[in-house]
Amino acid sequence: MVSLTFTQYYTLSVLALAIALLLTRLVRHDVIGAIVLILLVIGGILSIEKALSFMVSTSVVVLGSIMIISKTLEESGFLDRLAEDLGRLVKSEYLLMTLTLFIVALVSGFMSDVALVSIFIPFMYALSRERKRRLSKYLIPLSYSAILGGRYTIFGTSTNLIIDQLWFEDFHRYLPIFQFLNIGLAIVLLGIPILLLIYLIMPNRENVVSSVDDLRIGKYIIEAKVGNDCNWVGKSRRAIEREYGIKILSVLPRRLSRLSRIVSGSTLIMEVPTDKIPVISSIGGLSLATTEQIEGGEVIEALVTGESSLVNNTIADLRISEKYGIRVVGISTGGRRVYGRISHVELKPGDALLLMGNEEDVARFMGDYGLVAMRGVGARLFNVRKGIVAIAVLVGATIASLLGVDMTLAFLTASLALILSGAINYRRLYQYVDWSVLVFMASFLALGYAMSSSGLSTVIAHVLPKSLIILFLITAILANFINNVTAAVIMTPIALTYPNPLIAVTVVAMASTTTFLTPFSHPANLLVYNPGGYKPKDYLIAGTLILLLVLIVTMVFTGSLRITI
Repeated sequence: MVSLTFTQYYTLSVLALAIALLLTRLVRHDVIGAIVLILLVIGGILSIEKALSFMVSTSVVVLGSIMIISKTLEESGFLDRLAEDLGRLVKSEYLLMTLTLFIVALVSGFMSDVALVSIFIPFMYALSRERKRRLSKYLIPLSYSAILGGRYTIFGTSTNLIIDQLWFEDFHRYLPIFQFLNIGLAIVLLGIPILLLIYLIMPNRENVVSSVDDLRIGKYIIEAKVGNDCNWVGKSRRAIEREYGIKILSVLPRRLSRLSRIVSGSTLIMEVPTDKIPVISSIGGLSLATTEQIEGGEVIEALVTGESSLVNNTIADLRISEKYGIRVVGISTGGRRVYGRISHVELKPGDALLLMGNEEDVARFMGDYGLVAMRGVGARLFNVRKGIVAIAVLVGATIASLLGVDMTLAFLTASLALILSGAINYRRLYQYVDWSVLVFMASFLALGYAMSSSGLSTVIAHVLPKSLIILFLITAILANFINNVTAAVIMTPIALTYPNPLIAVTVVAMASTTTFLTPFSHPANLLVYNPGGYKPKDYLIAGTLILLLVLIVTMVFTGSLRITI
């Protein structure tokens, strides 16, 4: 029977509560983090000063800086241009896929996985069209390559930064930036053939793409007000549906919904095929949404990702037209029923918005809220200067850190350089950072420290077999079915109790980034889920292949490590 102290019981209870809340997905992850932090302070496990110190820890500051640099590089259009040139120069499909997956994997060591995948999705669209292949063949390998590659740098993934910070708490020094370089690159190089195999075995669920526009969301829910001069007035709902190929879901106000014919002053909630939007918007006396018509505005489809700040908000919560001069004229909710105003629909990951406005304004809105263009290269503009500056400050910060400059100082200076160079506006700086991720990460760093300082991690380590394979598998299961940050926070303190902690944390680092088994294991997986027409079993089958590869390579490498602390 294992005997626990009050401190260990209390810390274990907080850990169990956090896992339960994360599994239910009823509470935002940053709120869960705040609850954890408060409970640790109330229970006397951590002082308020120590708890808050993790909010400004090196790991949190560096991750915030990477978000800023990554977003700047994404907005520059540099990688969009690279993908376009690559597709034009390389004719062999297998060589093109190999190069693309390798480039994505390498760049992900310095950039957000989700941003990378969103940039290369239009390229995969074009490749699918040109090669007369199914889109479902391409998108899971794309997502997996981004997840596979980030592990080889300390700041390439949030889990590596967590491991680095918890290592510092125990040994009072940080790991080198390229601590996992050899094993990370080995996994990338050996993983590319497996990704090509996945490309070959992926099911053919999508129709052959004949144009980029075929890959748009099929139908949108739009809202339109009927004016006195609209030629729909007096017509029956069924006649309009037949004539225009649309479906009228409801009529507002509700008292008018009982009428069989359209009357002036009513607001129609309609399901409209994407290619019918221009026709519907051109009908005289019919005003889309509630604002004036925008002349000459381009219609752009934008996907709401899991990292978008629009998630759990409604269009009514924002003043989009006032701030950006654009309009949300339609919404696709992935099958959720909408009968009221589209401005009152709570947005979820995987939803799509139909935006109308000039290209620059749409690009600004999408950049601010982390949306992904669904048509061609979307609304992103190519900015050579911004791209060069972003790459320069990233390389500079990395080299400075390697030369011994404090990593926090190096990456904060890089972010400041972006502002001083004019590459980004300082007012938008805060919009580039996903603050909920930073709060969650800092809070769970505090939980990891509490596990270690209370001795709970040592107790758990004594219960578990001292096996690197079991350590890997438990970490991977936690990462795939709860989340990777939680996996790293729970398992790193346990790994630090092993006879050779560096080998053990290397196993945790590789396992916590092996998030391939479900669409919800990683935001990049979720991003390609609907466009690829995938099913959960596709991720389970393909993800198991990659997981086994990472496990084998990790065991081979860690078995040969002989590093003295």
